[in-house]
Amino acid sequence: MIGATRGRTRAGGPVLVAALAIGAAVGLPASALAGPTGPSGAPLAASSKVAPAADPHVTALTVSPPNLSLGKERVGSFFVSNTAIIANLSQHPIKIKDIAFKSGDTSDFVVGTDCFPHGKPRTLKPKQGCRIKAVFVPHVYGKRTAIINITESTLGSPRPFKVSGTGTLGYVLSGSPGGVASFGDAEFKGQPKPTPLSGDIVSLTCTTTGDGYWLLGEDGGVFTFGDAKFFGSTGAMHLNQPVVGMTSPRANNGYWLVASDGGIFSFGRVPFFGSTGGRHLNQPIVGMAATRSGNGYWLVARDGGIFTFGDAKFFGSAGGIRLAQPIVGMARTPSGNGYWLVARDGGVFTYGDAKFFGSGGGLRFGNVAGIAPTPNGLGYWLSNTAGQVFIFGDAPYFGDLFKRGTSNATGVAATAPPIGPTHPRTIIDEPSPAALNALMEPAPGHRVDLG
Repeated sequence: MIGATRGRTRAGGPVLVAALAIGAAVGLPASALAGPTGPSGAPLAASSKVAPAADPHVTALTVSPPNLSLGKERVGSFFVSNTAIIANLSQHPIKIKDIAFKSGDTSDFVVGTDCFPHGKPRTLKPKQGCRIKAVFVPHVYGKRTAIINITESTLGSPRPFKVSGTGTLGYVLSGSPGGVASFGDAEFKGQPKPTPLSGDIVSLTCTTTGDGYWLLGEDGGVFTFGDAKFFGSTGAMHLNQPVVGMTSPRANNGYWLVASDGGIFSFGRVPFFGSTGGRHLNQPIVGMAATRSGNGYWLVARDGGIFTFGDAKFFGSAGGIRLAQPIVGMARTPSGNGYWLVARDGGVFTYGDAKFFGSGGGLRFGNVAGIAPTPNGLGYWLSNTAGQVFIFGDAPYFGDLFKRGTSNATGVAATAPPIGPTHPRTIIDEPSPAALNALMEPAPGHRVDLG
């Protein structure tokens, strides 16, 4: 989780820098806030110079560029911006008193600055400067904007500084013959060749980065595309019952397969927590979902019965309900404290903290094949075997595969991981750029746990 706490304060308010726990959760590179320093007394780089202002008492302090536009970024991942330089172009010293979020979508940005060495205000001598750098970590689809106030000793204070970006989403659909189609920010990474396959494709699962996916055959064969890794399969095993579902933990370090009798097959670095393979089931298993921690999983049966293993908690089931149509799949909430079940007629059943945003129950939705929640859990997509996609809550529509007469679509998988609701970012004090940089490693474009 990206954390943020309020640190020391002083006259003028708290200092704006990156969240204290950013390094452990986000994995930003050590160079995330690196760049030309300027504040030590050396002239700013030529590329950072701005033409002197006419009135040094009003606009002698400049910010270049005046705003930071961070472009497009998939919800649940991050991007590091270019640096904005705060420069004193006058002949007089200017004190930087405070830099703080004022308004907007503050939960979608982490902002760092070296304008306050050792937590103290910096006085910029003529031709000196300091830096602001923003990290875009969108929680929500669409345009995101936050306003930062820079408070200093000239008459132009406080001056607003805007950071903005656009969060993107997408989903992938597959068909039983092995075809794949991508929509929104999803990228086509390939599909099985040659065809026909030894067994029909029964499910598709995106990696948590959204840059790859696994296709699962009914014989347990696993096909990998993009950054999805192959950890093994049951393709060469004799199975008592066909494989019906697959799930992977957020670490992308393995996956579980489940057969219709509840037999579990674990591959990679994911433990086996148990199965229903030795039990008598009233109805066959039709799907599964991993817990948020990756230390457990739920199985769901055709009658809506729920089976828990590892740290998976029981929040309720449809086992005692008379269903108009059988259950075909499930998905967990971002928090892991609930789940949705979906029936073949599009009926949606909510348990724990899963919220209801509508369903296809009683409508002509065809045979629904699966459900995928939006990253914050405030909506979901349903898809049917004809390749249509139906939206509920905050789920946006990007297109579908519908073609009259087809009936081989296997479900929908979202590109963005479940990350939970947004929380306003608080401001903290960081003593130095070096201390901030020391918290930061791997590379931009990586998935980040935001919730």
